[in-house]
Amino acid sequence: MACFILFNAAFLGIPLLPLPLPVLECFVMPNKTVLCNIGILQRNLSFDWEVSPAFPLASIALFIIIGAVLGRAMCGWACPLGFFQDILASVLRFFKRQQKELSPKLHYMLTSVKYMILFVTLAIVVSVGATYVVSRLLGRKYVFSLGICGRAPYCLICPVPVLFVTVPSLASTLFLGGPFPQLPFTFYIGFFVFIFLLVSSLITKRFWCRYVCPLGALMSLFNKFSLFHIKKKSENCTAFCRGHQRQCNETCPMGIKVSRNEEPSSSPE
Repeated sequence: MACFILFNAAFLGIPLLPLPLPVLECFVMPNKTVLCNIGILQRNLSFDWEVSPAFPLASIALFIIIGAVLGRAMCGWACPLGFFQDILASVLRFFKRQQKELSPKLHYMLTSVKYMILFVTLAIVVSVGATYVVSRLLGRKYVFSLGICGRAPYCLICPVPVLFVTVPSLASTLFLGGPFPQLPFTFYIGFFVFIFLLVSSLITKRFWCRYVCPLGALMSLFNKFSLFHIKKKSENCTAFCRGHQRQCNETCPMGIKVSRNEEPSSSPE
């Protein structure tokens, strides 16, 4: 919660910092104080490299530096979308409703989805950038042929702008008696994804983070090598604990098999 407030504290006079972080902090959020590095990376890799050759390298360097130090820690403790899903889980606990855990087979099947989304996203933007290197004219034609997916394909399905900007603005307009505005086609795509996020996160803890988010997939690649780890104190595991490993595993909101890992945070999930 503290990170969410800090990252959206422009209304308190905190300036926008030129600091791209691996959190889903959308460009359209009016009170943002940091930038979304996955959005910057997409736009830089799909841009004309002859104009801004250093920017893609800076975005990649920040991912490597933060990943090497923190691993996927910012996904758990700093990302606004993770914070929203935690609020949903807290509301369900307040009403004594249990979220369901997916079967191990389905869990491992869905874990690959975020890596597929990451691969497709990078494949599109890198192909656009490479085409620009060959020919600026050919690059522009290629981007035009891809339409709204040409520059930042993941941003098209990212629920953050709908969740934190469009839905509150639309609700405010309708509440004050204003007319229903004409919305672009991309809003309806984002709104459908937002409904999917809402329903799936009510059913399963942090569904988006665990199975869909390409940013989480990218940062998880550093889990094995990062300096920051959550370590299990095996010496504190009693015979009672070893007989109740299922309850131990269920305490992790990301579904990591804590009982099998000395360093649960090093899991690629």
